[in-house]
Amino acid sequence: MMVEFLENRWYQLAWAEELADGAVLSRQVVGIPMVAFRTESGDIAVLDNRCPHRFAPLNEGKREGDTIACPYHGLVFNAAGLCVHNPHGAATSSLSVTSYPVLERYKAVWIWVGKNSPDESVLPDLSFIDAAPEIAQLRLYTLVAANYELLSDNIMDLSHADYLHANSLGSGFNTRAKSTMEEYPDHFSIAWRSDSDEPPPVFHMESPAKLWTEVDWYPPALMVLRAGGHPVGKPEQGIDSLNLHNMTPETETTTHYFTCNARSFLVDDADFTAMLRDQLIHAFQFEDKPMIEKIQRQMGTPDLWSLEPKMLPIDKGAVQARRRLAKLIEAAKQG
Repeated sequence: MMVEFLENRWYQLAWAEELADGAVLSRQVVGIPMVAFRTESGDIAVLDNRCPHRFAPLNEGKREGDTIACPYHGLVFNAAGLCVHNPHGAATSSLSVTSYPVLERYKAVWIWVGKNSPDESVLPDLSFIDAAPEIAQLRLYTLVAANYELLSDNIMDLSHADYLHANSLGSGFNTRAKSTMEEYPDHFSIAWRSDSDEPPPVFHMESPAKLWTEVDWYPPALMVLRAGGHPVGKPEQGIDSLNLHNMTPETETTTHYFTCNARSFLVDDADFTAMLRDQLIHAFQFEDKPMIEKIQRQMGTPDLWSLEPKMLPIDKGAVQARRRLAKLIEAAKQG
């Protein structure tokens, strides 16, 4: 079974900083090879990364001004994808490459995939990223050898933190606190809350504590996770953070994983930022990522349902996300 991707959506291609200082970025999104670069005016161009002649990768060619040249036979393309120079004949419109609509927002680069006109209102509000001081942000990227919905499942069922991340993010809270869910037209929310429980080790907080974890899911696989708490009866000692977890499919079984942690406490503490960065990188790179990649290898397919998984109550958020996404993909096919 071929995996179908949701069209007429904004997909995160990169963090904007990845295109600084004249960088040329090559990245595949929903199976399409793309090349991105900034023009002299600072705008971002994203083109199909295949020369229409022999499909050579344009990112390996020469960048000059607002153009990029094919490294194989020298055809030159501008930021709109038009061939502006053909050393072997006329630069006809048939030699053009696809140019993708681009939106630079929330310190990220978004590309529109689909036949409909780009709709900026479809992009969720991530203004918390812009609001947080730079020193209180952690923006990360990694490529994961697993289907993007497996990674979405991982955030929609946070009880895994009590086992996979027992020494950092888990304390048993997410298993003991039964989740609640709220539905909205464009997304849904799932939350775990407790008035008194053991805080996760990463909080460095007096116990018992009032705790909350909330996740807003937006299609196809963008999640905003809010996590925080305070010692019982001591709200002035509370902490709170918002975290972007955004999965952009590279292929059926590989995913670009973008994260951003933005906090509202100790915002000027560089040492705390460094400590938190180390803990988050360890949790994902050495716990989440290896486990999910092993699951993908064990499955041998990107199609979870074909294996008839035995679902538990803790899976209700992940199942709801998969069902809503499947309906949206089917509706897009119907036009």
